[in-house]
Amino acid sequence: MDMQKRLSTLIQSGVKIIEIVSYEWQRIHAAVNEISEETKRPWFTWNCHSGLQEWDAEKYCFDSVSQACSGEASSDDNGNWKDAGAASAKDPLEILQFFIDENKSLVLILEDFFHFMTENNHQVIRAVREINRIPSDSEKTLILLNPYSHIPRELEKEMVSLDWPLPNRDTLETIFEDVLGRHDLDNDQYDEDEAILEAALGLTVMEAEAAFAQAIVERGCLTRQEIPLIVREKERIIRQSGQLEYFHPEDDLENIGGLENLKEWLKKRGYAFSKEAKEYGLDTPRGVLLLGVQGCGKSLSAKAIAKAWQFPLLRFDLGKVFGGIVGESESNIRNALKIAQTIAPCVLWIDEIEKGFSGFQSSGRTDGGTTSRVLGTFLTWMQEKTEPVFVVATANDISQLPPELLRKGRLDEIFFVDLPGLESRKEILSIHIGKKEREPDDFDLEKLAKESKGYSGAELEEAVKEAMFQAFSDEREFATDDISKAIETIVPLVATMPETIADLRKWAKARARPASEESEDEKKVEQVGEDVPRLRQEIRNPFMAKGAKS
Repeated sequence: MDMQKRLSTLIQSGVKIIEIVSYEWQRIHAAVNEISEETKRPWFTWNCHSGLQEWDAEKYCFDSVSQACSGEASSDDNGNWKDAGAASAKDPLEILQFFIDENKSLVLILEDFFHFMTENNHQVIRAVREINRIPSDSEKTLILLNPYSHIPRELEKEMVSLDWPLPNRDTLETIFEDVLGRHDLDNDQYDEDEAILEAALGLTVMEAEAAFAQAIVERGCLTRQEIPLIVREKERIIRQSGQLEYFHPEDDLENIGGLENLKEWLKKRGYAFSKEAKEYGLDTPRGVLLLGVQGCGKSLSAKAIAKAWQFPLLRFDLGKVFGGIVGESESNIRNALKIAQTIAPCVLWIDEIEKGFSGFQSSGRTDGGTTSRVLGTFLTWMQEKTEPVFVVATANDISQLPPELLRKGRLDEIFFVDLPGLESRKEILSIHIGKKEREPDDFDLEKLAKESKGYSGAELEEAVKEAMFQAFSDEREFATDDISKAIETIVPLVATMPETIADLRKWAKARARPASEESEDEKKVEQVGEDVPRLRQEIRNPFMAKGAKS
Protein backbone atom coordinates (compact mmCIF):
# COMPACT_ATOMS: atom_id res chain seq x y z
CA MET A 1 0.00 0.00 0.00
CA ASP A 2 1.15 3.54 -0.78
CA MET A 3 2.41 5.14 2.44
CA GLN A 4 0.24 8.23 2.10
CA LYS A 5 -2.82 6.05 1.58
CA ARG A 6 -1.81 4.02 4.62
CA LEU A 7 -1.56 7.21 6.71
CA SER A 8 -4.94 8.40 5.45
CA THR A 9 -6.52 5.07 6.40
CA LEU A 10 -5.06 5.26 9.91
CA ILE A 11 -6.29 8.83 10.45
CA GLN A 12 -9.80 8.14 9.16
CA SER A 13 -10.06 4.90 11.13
CA GLY A 14 -9.59 6.79 14.39
CA VAL A 15 -6.00 5.87 15.32
CA LYS A 16 -5.01 8.48 17.89
CA ILE A 17 -1.19 8.35 17.88
CA ILE A 18 1.01 7.73 14.83
CA GLU A 19 4.80 7.87 14.67
CA ILE A 20 6.30 8.76 11.27
CA VAL A 21 10.01 8.03 10.88
CA SER A 22 11.55 10.40 8.35
CA TYR A 23 13.92 13.34 7.97
CA GLU A 24 11.76 14.76 5.17
CA TRP A 25 9.33 17.15 6.86
CA GLN A 26 8.38 18.67 3.50
CA ARG A 27 6.96 15.42 2.14
CA ILE A 28 5.20 14.63 5.42
CA HIS A 29 3.63 18.09 5.54
CA ALA A 30 2.48 17.70 1.93
CA ALA A 31 0.96 14.29 2.66
CA VAL A 32 -0.84 15.51 5.79
CA ASN A 33 -2.09 18.60 3.94
CA GLU A 34 -3.62 16.44 1.20
CA ILE A 35 -5.26 14.18 3.79
CA SER A 36 -6.48 17.25 5.69
CA GLU A 37 -8.17 18.61 2.57
CA GLU A 38 -9.76 15.22 2.00
CA THR A 39 -11.05 14.86 5.57
CA LYS A 40 -11.83 18.56 6.13
CA ARG A 41 -9.68 18.66 9.25
CA PRO A 42 -7.33 21.56 10.09
CA TRP A 43 -3.74 20.59 10.82
CA PHE A 44 -1.00 22.05 12.97
CA THR A 45 2.68 21.63 13.69
CA TRP A 46 4.55 22.13 16.93
CA ASN A 47 8.21 22.09 17.90
CA CYS A 48 10.13 23.49 20.82
CA HIS A 49 11.49 26.35 18.69
CA SER A 50 8.50 27.68 16.74
CA GLY A 51 5.67 26.69 19.06
CA LEU A 52 2.23 25.93 17.67
CA GLN A 53 1.47 26.82 14.04
CA GLU A 54 -1.65 26.30 11.95
CA TRP A 55 -1.63 25.72 8.20
CA ASP A 56 -3.58 28.40 6.33
CA ALA A 57 -4.78 26.86 3.06
CA GLU A 58 -5.75 30.25 1.59
CA LYS A 59 -2.44 31.97 2.33
CA TYR A 60 -0.59 28.70 1.67
CA CYS A 61 1.64 29.19 4.70
CA PHE A 62 1.76 28.63 8.45
CA ASP A 63 0.32 31.09 10.95
CA SER A 64 1.44 31.15 14.55
CA VAL A 65 -1.45 30.31 16.83
CA SER A 66 -1.93 33.14 19.36
CA GLN A 67 -3.31 31.20 22.24
CA ALA A 68 -2.24 29.87 25.55
CA CYS A 69 -1.87 26.16 25.23
CA SER A 70 -3.24 25.22 28.58
CA GLY A 71 -6.23 23.31 29.82
CA GLU A 72 -8.33 26.46 29.30
CA ALA A 73 -7.21 27.04 25.72
CA SER A 74 -9.82 26.05 23.14
CA SER A 75 -11.76 27.37 20.19
CA ASP A 76 -15.22 28.86 20.18
CA ASP A 77 -18.23 27.60 18.25
CA ASN A 78 -17.01 29.38 15.12
CA GLY A 79 -13.62 27.73 15.28
CA ASN A 80 -11.80 30.90 16.40
CA TRP A 81 -9.07 30.48 19.01
CA LYS A 82 -9.77 31.77 22.50
CA ASP A 83 -7.30 33.29 24.92
CA ALA A 84 -4.42 35.20 23.52
CA GLY A 85 -0.88 34.90 24.30
CA ALA A 86 0.91 32.09 23.03
CA ALA A 87 2.50 30.76 20.13
CA SER A 88 5.22 30.80 22.74
CA ALA A 89 3.95 27.57 24.24
CA LYS A 90 7.17 25.55 24.24
CA ASP A 91 6.41 23.19 27.10
CA PRO A 92 5.63 19.62 25.88
CA LEU A 93 3.10 18.97 28.65
CA GLU A 94 1.17 22.11 27.73
CA ILE A 95 0.91 21.20 24.06
CA LEU A 96 -0.25 17.67 24.94
CA GLN A 97 -2.84 19.04 27.35
CA PHE A 98 -4.04 21.46 24.69
CA PHE A 99 -4.50 18.55 22.26
CA ILE A 100 -6.41 16.52 24.85
CA ASP A 101 -8.71 19.41 25.83
CA GLU A 102 -9.35 20.82 22.34
CA ASN A 103 -12.97 20.19 21.35
CA LYS A 104 -12.68 20.21 17.57
CA SER A 105 -11.22 17.75 15.05
CA LEU A 106 -7.60 18.33 14.03
CA VAL A 107 -4.28 16.74 13.11
CA LEU A 108 -1.28 17.84 15.17
CA ILE A 109 2.31 17.07 14.11
CA LEU A 110 4.87 17.15 16.94
CA GLU A 111 8.33 17.48 15.44
CA ASP A 112 11.35 15.87 17.14
CA PHE A 113 9.21 15.09 20.17
CA PHE A 114 11.36 12.05 21.03
CA HIS A 115 13.63 14.35 23.05
CA PHE A 116 10.84 14.68 25.60
CA MET A 117 9.80 11.00 25.66
CA THR A 118 12.64 9.68 27.79
CA GLU A 119 12.51 7.50 30.89
CA ASN A 120 12.95 10.56 33.11
CA ASN A 121 9.96 12.35 31.57
CA HIS A 122 7.31 9.96 32.84
CA GLN A 123 4.74 12.80 32.94
CA VAL A 124 5.09 13.35 29.18
CA ILE A 125 4.72 9.64 28.46
CA ARG A 126 1.66 9.48 30.72
CA ALA A 127 0.13 12.48 28.91
CA VAL A 128 0.69 10.78 25.55
CA ARG A 129 -1.00 7.64 26.84
CA GLU A 130 -3.95 9.72 27.96
CA ILE A 131 -4.58 10.65 24.33
CA ASN A 132 -5.73 7.10 23.60
CA ARG A 133 -8.53 7.63 26.14
CA ILE A 134 -10.04 10.43 24.05
CA PRO A 135 -13.44 9.32 22.66
CA SER A 136 -13.12 7.76 19.22
CA ASP A 137 -15.61 10.20 17.70
CA SER A 138 -13.39 13.20 18.50
CA GLU A 139 -11.55 12.92 15.13
CA LYS A 140 -8.19 14.01 16.53
CA THR A 141 -4.85 12.54 15.46
CA LEU A 142 -1.42 13.13 16.99
CA ILE A 143 1.55 12.54 14.68
CA LEU A 144 5.06 12.21 16.11
CA LEU A 145 7.52 13.11 13.34
CA ASN A 146 10.94 11.71 14.31
CA PRO A 147 14.18 11.22 12.34
CA TYR A 148 14.44 7.72 13.79
CA SER A 149 11.98 5.46 15.56
CA HIS A 150 11.59 6.06 19.28
CA ILE A 151 8.73 4.31 20.99
CA PRO A 152 8.96 3.99 24.78
CA ARG A 153 7.98 0.58 26.12
CA GLU A 154 4.85 2.03 27.69
CA LEU A 155 3.60 3.07 24.24
CA GLU A 156 4.54 0.01 22.17
CA LYS A 157 0.94 -1.25 22.18
CA GLU A 158 -0.70 2.15 21.91
CA MET A 159 0.70 3.71 18.74
CA VAL A 160 1.44 2.86 15.11
CA SER A 161 4.85 3.50 13.55
CA LEU A 162 5.29 4.25 9.83
CA ASP A 163 8.75 4.17 8.26
CA TRP A 164 8.39 6.69 5.42
CA PRO A 165 10.21 5.52 2.26
CA LEU A 166 12.93 7.51 0.52
CA PRO A 167 11.94 9.48 -2.60
CA ASN A 168 11.15 7.54 -5.76
CA ARG A 169 11.77 8.77 -9.30
CA ASP A 170 8.53 10.78 -9.42
CA THR A 171 9.39 12.63 -6.22
CA LEU A 172 12.94 13.30 -7.39
CA GLU A 173 11.54 14.67 -10.65
CA THR A 174 9.60 17.26 -8.63
CA ILE A 175 12.80 18.29 -6.84
CA PHE A 176 14.68 18.33 -10.16
CA GLU A 177 12.17 20.71 -11.70
CA ASP A 178 12.15 22.91 -8.59
CA VAL A 179 15.94 23.26 -8.65
CA LEU A 180 15.88 24.08 -12.37
CA GLY A 181 13.28 26.78 -11.75
CA ARG A 182 15.31 28.41 -8.99
CA HIS A 183 18.48 28.53 -11.09
CA ASP A 184 16.75 29.72 -14.25
CA LEU A 185 18.61 27.45 -16.70
CA ASP A 186 18.09 27.61 -20.45
CA ASN A 187 16.77 24.56 -22.31
CA ASP A 188 20.22 23.65 -23.59
CA GLN A 189 21.68 23.71 -20.08
CA TYR A 190 19.77 20.72 -18.71
CA ASP A 191 18.51 17.30 -19.78
CA GLU A 192 15.21 15.84 -18.65
CA ASP A 193 16.86 12.44 -18.47
CA GLU A 194 15.77 9.45 -16.38
CA ALA A 195 19.43 8.59 -15.74
CA ILE A 196 19.90 11.81 -13.74
CA LEU A 197 17.03 10.87 -11.45
CA GLU A 198 18.31 7.30 -11.08
CA ALA A 199 21.70 8.67 -10.05
CA ALA A 200 20.00 10.44 -7.11
CA LEU A 201 18.03 7.41 -5.87
CA GLY A 202 18.85 6.67 -2.25
CA LEU A 203 19.01 10.33 -1.22
CA THR A 204 16.50 12.26 0.83
CA VAL A 205 14.73 15.25 -0.70
CA MET A 206 17.15 17.66 0.94
CA GLU A 207 20.19 15.64 -0.14
CA ALA A 208 18.97 15.32 -3.75
CA GLU A 209 18.22 19.05 -3.88
CA ALA A 210 21.74 19.83 -2.65
CA ALA A 211 23.33 17.39 -5.13
CA PHE A 212 21.46 18.91 -8.11
CA ALA A 213 22.26 22.44 -6.97
CA GLN A 214 25.95 21.68 -6.45
CA ALA A 215 26.20 20.23 -9.96
CA ILE A 216 24.63 23.39 -11.40
CA VAL A 217 26.92 25.72 -9.42
CA GLU A 218 30.03 23.71 -10.30
CA ARG A 219 29.28 23.15 -14.01
CA GLY A 220 26.59 25.73 -14.82
CA CYS A 221 24.27 23.01 -16.17
CA LEU A 222 22.51 19.77 -15.25
CA THR A 223 22.91 17.19 -18.02
CA ARG A 224 24.04 13.59 -18.32
CA GLN A 225 27.60 14.87 -18.10
CA GLU A 226 26.93 15.93 -14.49
CA ILE A 227 25.81 12.45 -13.39
CA PRO A 228 29.29 11.59 -11.99
CA LEU A 229 29.06 14.69 -9.77
CA ILE A 230 25.67 13.56 -8.44
CA VAL A 231 26.96 10.03 -7.88
CA ARG A 232 30.03 11.44 -6.10
CA GLU A 233 27.81 13.41 -3.75
CA LYS A 234 25.60 10.36 -3.20
CA GLU A 235 28.63 8.26 -2.34
CA ARG A 236 29.74 10.85 0.21
CA ILE A 237 26.30 10.95 1.84
CA ILE A 238 25.93 7.16 1.91
CA ARG A 239 29.42 6.79 3.36
CA GLN A 240 28.59 9.46 5.94
CA SER A 241 25.61 7.40 7.10
CA GLY A 242 28.14 4.95 8.52
CA GLN A 243 26.62 1.59 7.65
CA LEU A 244 26.88 1.57 3.86
CA GLU A 245 29.73 2.21 1.45
CA TYR A 246 29.37 2.71 -2.29
CA PHE A 247 31.81 0.63 -4.36
CA HIS A 248 33.02 0.87 -7.96
CA PRO A 249 34.19 -2.70 -8.74
CA GLU A 250 36.81 -3.13 -11.43
CA ASP A 251 37.01 -6.92 -11.84
CA ASP A 252 34.22 -9.01 -13.32
CA LEU A 253 33.64 -12.75 -13.03
CA GLU A 254 36.11 -13.50 -15.82
CA ASN A 255 38.91 -12.19 -13.59
CA ILE A 256 38.25 -14.82 -10.93
CA GLY A 257 39.98 -18.17 -11.28
CA GLY A 258 37.93 -21.34 -10.84
CA LEU A 259 34.47 -21.30 -9.20
CA GLU A 260 32.82 -22.64 -12.36
CA ASN A 261 29.60 -23.75 -10.66
CA LEU A 262 29.16 -20.38 -8.97
CA LYS A 263 29.81 -18.48 -12.21
CA GLU A 264 27.29 -20.56 -14.16
CA TRP A 265 24.67 -20.13 -11.42
CA LEU A 266 25.21 -16.35 -11.32
CA LYS A 267 24.99 -16.11 -15.09
CA LYS A 268 21.52 -17.67 -15.05
CA ARG A 269 20.38 -15.54 -12.13
CA GLY A 270 21.56 -12.38 -13.89
CA TYR A 271 19.00 -12.92 -16.65
CA ALA A 272 16.21 -13.13 -14.06
CA PHE A 273 16.26 -9.35 -13.48
CA SER A 274 15.09 -8.65 -17.04
CA LYS A 275 11.60 -7.60 -18.06
CA GLU A 276 11.22 -10.82 -20.07
CA ALA A 277 11.98 -12.89 -16.95
CA LYS A 278 9.22 -11.13 -15.01
CA GLU A 279 6.77 -11.70 -17.85
CA TYR A 280 7.80 -15.36 -17.87
CA GLY A 281 6.93 -15.57 -14.17
CA LEU A 282 10.38 -15.83 -12.61
CA ASP A 283 10.86 -14.57 -9.07
CA THR A 284 13.49 -11.91 -8.46
CA PRO A 285 16.70 -13.55 -7.12
CA ARG A 286 17.16 -12.90 -3.41
CA GLY A 287 20.80 -13.60 -2.72
CA VAL A 288 23.59 -16.06 -2.07
CA LEU A 289 25.80 -17.04 0.86
CA LEU A 290 29.45 -17.68 0.01
CA LEU A 291 30.94 -19.85 2.72
CA GLY A 292 34.51 -21.01 2.66
CA VAL A 293 38.21 -20.77 3.33
CA GLN A 294 39.69 -17.32 3.77
CA GLY A 295 41.40 -15.81 0.75
CA CYS A 296 39.64 -17.97 -1.85
CA GLY A 297 37.69 -15.24 -3.66
CA LYS A 298 34.44 -14.74 -1.75
CA SER A 299 34.70 -10.96 -1.40
CA LEU A 300 36.11 -10.65 -4.91
CA SER A 301 33.10 -12.59 -6.21
CA ALA A 302 30.71 -10.15 -4.53
CA LYS A 303 32.37 -7.24 -6.31
CA ALA A 304 32.48 -9.12 -9.61
CA ILE A 305 28.74 -9.88 -9.50
CA ALA A 306 27.92 -6.17 -9.40
CA LYS A 307 30.34 -5.50 -12.25
CA ALA A 308 28.95 -8.33 -14.40
CA TRP A 309 25.33 -7.30 -13.86
CA GLN A 310 26.07 -3.56 -14.07
CA PHE A 311 24.42 -2.99 -10.67
CA PRO A 312 25.49 -0.51 -7.98
CA LEU A 313 27.45 -2.24 -5.21
CA LEU A 314 26.77 -1.33 -1.58
CA ARG A 315 28.96 -2.76 1.15
CA PHE A 316 26.98 -3.15 4.37
CA ASP A 317 29.07 -3.01 7.54
CA LEU A 318 26.95 -4.71 10.20
CA GLY A 319 29.43 -3.77 12.90
CA LYS A 320 28.55 -0.10 12.46
CA VAL A 321 24.83 -0.73 12.88
CA PHE A 322 25.01 -1.04 16.62
CA GLY A 323 24.72 2.22 18.57
CA GLY A 324 24.57 3.18 22.22
CA ILE A 325 21.22 4.99 22.19
CA VAL A 326 18.08 2.94 22.79
CA GLY A 327 16.51 2.10 19.44
CA GLU A 328 19.46 3.45 17.44
CA SER A 329 20.66 0.04 16.23
CA GLU A 330 17.25 -0.96 14.94
CA SER A 331 16.88 2.43 13.26
CA ASN A 332 20.33 2.13 11.64
CA ILE A 333 19.60 -1.21 9.99
CA ARG A 334 16.19 -0.02 8.78
CA ASN A 335 17.75 3.09 7.24
CA ALA A 336 20.50 1.07 5.54
CA LEU A 337 18.01 -1.41 4.08
CA LYS A 338 15.76 1.46 3.02
CA ILE A 339 18.63 3.01 1.04
CA ALA A 340 19.38 -0.33 -0.64
CA GLN A 341 15.73 -0.76 -1.62
CA THR A 342 15.59 2.75 -3.06
CA ILE A 343 18.74 2.28 -5.15
CA ALA A 344 17.57 -1.15 -6.40
CA PRO A 345 18.40 -2.96 -8.54
CA CYS A 346 21.66 -3.28 -6.67
CA VAL A 347 23.99 -5.77 -4.96
CA LEU A 348 24.15 -5.57 -1.16
CA TRP A 349 27.45 -7.07 -0.03
CA ILE A 350 27.76 -8.16 3.61
CA ASP A 351 31.32 -9.29 4.30
CA GLU A 352 31.89 -11.80 7.13
CA ILE A 353 28.26 -11.72 8.15
CA GLU A 354 28.86 -14.08 11.06
CA LYS A 355 30.83 -11.39 12.90
CA GLY A 356 27.98 -8.91 12.68
CA PHE A 357 25.60 -11.35 14.39
CA SER A 358 28.14 -13.15 16.57
CA GLY A 359 26.41 -12.25 19.83
CA PHE A 360 22.85 -13.16 18.87
CA GLN A 361 22.73 -16.30 21.06
CA SER A 362 23.47 -14.39 24.28
CA SER A 363 21.85 -11.13 23.19
CA GLY A 364 19.17 -11.21 25.87
CA ARG A 365 21.81 -11.30 28.63
CA THR A 366 24.53 -9.10 27.16
CA ASP A 367 22.89 -6.24 25.22
CA GLY A 368 19.24 -6.26 26.22
CA GLY A 369 18.24 -8.16 23.10
CA THR A 370 19.53 -5.56 20.62
CA THR A 371 21.43 -8.04 18.45
CA SER A 372 18.43 -10.37 18.33
CA ARG A 373 16.13 -7.54 17.28
CA VAL A 374 18.57 -6.37 14.59
CA LEU A 375 18.88 -9.95 13.32
CA GLY A 376 15.09 -10.30 13.33
CA THR A 377 14.70 -7.07 11.34
CA PHE A 378 17.25 -8.26 8.79
CA LEU A 379 15.76 -11.75 8.41
CA THR A 380 12.23 -10.38 8.03
CA TRP A 381 13.44 -7.95 5.38
CA MET A 382 15.21 -10.74 3.46
CA GLN A 383 12.07 -12.86 3.56
CA GLU A 384 9.60 -10.16 2.52
CA LYS A 385 11.54 -7.78 0.26
CA THR A 386 10.14 -7.36 -3.23
CA GLU A 387 12.70 -4.90 -4.59
CA PRO A 388 15.57 -6.36 -6.67
CA VAL A 389 18.23 -6.13 -3.96
CA PHE A 390 20.58 -9.10 -4.41
CA VAL A 391 22.30 -9.96 -1.13
CA VAL A 392 25.79 -11.43 -1.28
CA ALA A 393 26.89 -12.53 2.19
CA THR A 394 30.30 -14.05 2.88
CA ALA A 395 31.29 -16.11 5.90
CA ASN A 396 34.36 -17.95 7.18
CA ASP A 397 33.05 -19.44 10.44
CA ILE A 398 29.90 -21.54 10.17
CA SER A 399 29.65 -22.02 13.93
CA GLN A 400 28.71 -18.36 14.42
CA LEU A 401 26.07 -18.22 11.69
CA PRO A 402 22.45 -17.87 12.86
CA PRO A 403 20.59 -21.05 11.76
CA GLU A 404 17.64 -18.89 10.63
CA LEU A 405 19.86 -17.28 7.99
CA LEU A 406 20.46 -20.60 6.24
CA ARG A 407 16.80 -21.38 5.65
CA LYS A 408 15.61 -21.49 2.04
CA GLY A 409 13.48 -18.52 1.06
CA ARG A 410 15.84 -15.94 2.50
CA LEU A 411 18.79 -16.88 0.30
CA ASP A 412 18.62 -18.73 -2.99
CA GLU A 413 21.73 -20.83 -2.49
CA ILE A 414 24.72 -21.53 -0.24
CA PHE A 415 28.01 -22.09 -2.06
CA PHE A 416 31.13 -23.53 -0.49
CA VAL A 417 34.30 -21.86 -1.78
CA ASP A 418 37.15 -24.29 -1.19
CA LEU A 419 40.87 -24.02 -1.83
CA PRO A 420 41.53 -23.93 -5.58
CA GLY A 421 42.44 -27.11 -7.40
CA LEU A 422 45.24 -27.54 -9.93
CA GLU A 423 43.47 -26.01 -12.94
CA SER A 424 42.07 -23.18 -10.82
CA ARG A 425 45.54 -22.37 -9.46
CA LYS A 426 46.89 -22.17 -13.00
CA GLU A 427 44.07 -19.80 -13.93
CA ILE A 428 44.61 -17.65 -10.82
CA LEU A 429 48.35 -17.37 -11.45
CA SER A 430 47.67 -16.46 -15.07
CA ILE A 431 45.25 -13.71 -14.02
CA HIS A 432 47.64 -12.14 -11.50
CA ILE A 433 50.62 -12.32 -13.84
CA GLY A 434 48.51 -10.69 -16.55
CA LYS A 435 47.51 -7.90 -14.18
CA LYS A 436 51.20 -7.07 -13.84
CA GLU A 437 51.31 -6.54 -17.61
CA ARG A 438 53.34 -9.69 -18.20
CA GLU A 439 52.56 -12.50 -20.62
CA PRO A 440 51.37 -15.61 -18.67
CA ASP A 441 52.62 -17.92 -21.45
CA ASP A 442 56.19 -16.89 -20.53
CA PHE A 443 55.79 -18.68 -17.19
CA ASP A 444 55.60 -22.40 -16.38
CA LEU A 445 52.12 -22.29 -14.86
CA GLU A 446 51.86 -26.08 -14.65
CA LYS A 447 54.99 -26.27 -12.47
CA LEU A 448 53.88 -23.40 -10.24
CA ALA A 449 50.37 -24.84 -9.82
CA LYS A 450 51.77 -28.21 -8.68
CA GLU A 451 54.14 -26.55 -6.22
CA SER A 452 51.34 -24.46 -4.70
CA LYS A 453 49.00 -27.30 -3.74
CA GLY A 454 46.82 -26.14 -0.83
CA TYR A 455 47.41 -22.44 -1.43
CA SER A 456 44.53 -19.99 -1.59
CA GLY A 457 44.03 -17.39 -4.30
CA ALA A 458 45.19 -14.61 -1.97
CA GLU A 459 48.38 -16.56 -1.18
CA LEU A 460 49.08 -17.09 -4.88
CA GLU A 461 48.63 -13.37 -5.51
CA GLU A 462 51.06 -12.62 -2.70
CA ALA A 463 53.59 -15.06 -4.23
CA VAL A 464 53.50 -13.14 -7.53
CA LYS A 465 54.01 -9.84 -5.69
CA GLU A 466 56.87 -11.23 -3.62
CA ALA A 467 58.56 -12.56 -6.79
CA MET A 468 58.38 -9.11 -8.37
CA PHE A 469 59.88 -7.44 -5.29
CA GLN A 470 62.80 -9.86 -5.33
CA ALA A 471 63.44 -9.50 -9.08
CA PHE A 472 63.17 -5.71 -8.91
CA SER A 473 65.75 -5.55 -6.12
CA ASP A 474 68.09 -7.63 -8.34
CA GLU A 475 67.39 -5.27 -11.26
CA ARG A 476 66.02 -7.93 -13.57
CA GLU A 477 62.68 -9.24 -14.89
CA PHE A 478 60.92 -11.74 -12.66
CA ALA A 479 60.40 -15.30 -13.90
CA THR A 480 59.01 -18.71 -12.94
CA ASP A 481 61.82 -19.46 -10.48
CA ASP A 482 61.13 -16.25 -8.56
CA ILE A 483 57.47 -17.22 -8.06
CA SER A 484 58.55 -20.74 -7.14
CA LYS A 485 60.87 -19.43 -4.41
CA ALA A 486 58.16 -17.08 -3.15
CA ILE A 487 55.76 -20.03 -2.85
CA GLU A 488 58.28 -21.84 -0.67
CA THR A 489 58.54 -18.91 1.74
CA ILE A 490 54.77 -18.55 2.25
CA VAL A 491 53.18 -20.73 4.92
CA PRO A 492 49.62 -21.34 3.68
CA LEU A 493 46.57 -21.16 5.91
CA VAL A 494 45.94 -24.88 5.42
CA ALA A 495 49.21 -25.57 7.24
CA THR A 496 48.37 -23.41 10.25
CA MET A 497 44.67 -24.24 10.63
CA PRO A 498 44.15 -27.69 9.07
CA GLU A 499 41.46 -28.84 11.53
CA THR A 500 39.39 -25.72 11.01
CA ILE A 501 39.44 -26.18 7.24
CA ALA A 502 38.72 -29.91 7.58
CA ASP A 503 35.66 -29.19 9.75
CA LEU A 504 34.47 -26.56 7.32
CA ARG A 505 34.72 -28.99 4.41
CA LYS A 506 32.91 -31.69 6.37
CA TRP A 507 30.00 -29.36 7.15
CA ALA A 508 29.80 -27.98 3.60
CA LYS A 509 29.86 -31.41 1.95
CA ALA A 510 26.36 -32.18 3.20
CA ARG A 511 24.86 -28.70 3.43
CA ALA A 512 26.28 -26.50 0.67
CA ARG A 513 26.85 -26.55 -3.04
CA PRO A 514 30.48 -26.62 -4.24
CA ALA A 515 31.48 -23.46 -6.09
CA SER A 516 34.07 -25.33 -8.15
CA GLU A 517 33.84 -28.45 -10.32
CA GLU A 518 37.20 -29.91 -9.31
CA SER A 519 37.17 -33.21 -7.44
CA GLU A 520 37.69 -33.51 -3.71
CA ASP A 521 40.71 -35.79 -4.26
CA GLU A 522 42.61 -32.95 -5.88
CA LYS A 523 41.93 -30.68 -2.90
CA LYS A 524 43.17 -33.04 -0.21
CA VAL A 525 46.17 -31.57 1.53
CA GLU A 526 48.52 -33.37 3.90
CA GLN A 527 47.95 -32.53 7.56
CA VAL A 528 50.83 -30.94 9.43
CA GLY A 529 52.37 -32.70 12.40
CA GLU A 530 50.99 -32.45 15.91
CA ASP A 531 54.21 -30.78 17.07
CA VAL A 532 53.36 -27.59 15.21
CA PRO A 533 52.35 -24.83 17.68
CA ARG A 534 48.68 -23.83 17.56
CA LEU A 535 46.88 -20.55 18.01
CA ARG A 536 44.80 -20.35 21.18
CA GLN A 537 41.54 -20.72 19.26
CA GLU A 538 42.91 -23.86 17.58
CA ILE A 539 43.75 -25.73 20.79
CA ARG A 540 41.48 -28.72 21.21
CA ASN A 541 40.38 -30.73 24.22
CA PRO A 542 42.34 -34.03 24.06
CA PHE A 543 39.58 -35.82 25.96
CA MET A 544 37.12 -34.94 23.20
CA ALA A 545 39.27 -36.44 20.45
CA LYS A 546 37.90 -39.51 18.73
CA GLY A 547 38.87 -42.66 20.63
CA ALA A 548 40.32 -40.80 23.61
CA LYS A 549 39.80 -42.20 27.12
CA SER A 550 38.40 -39.94 29.81
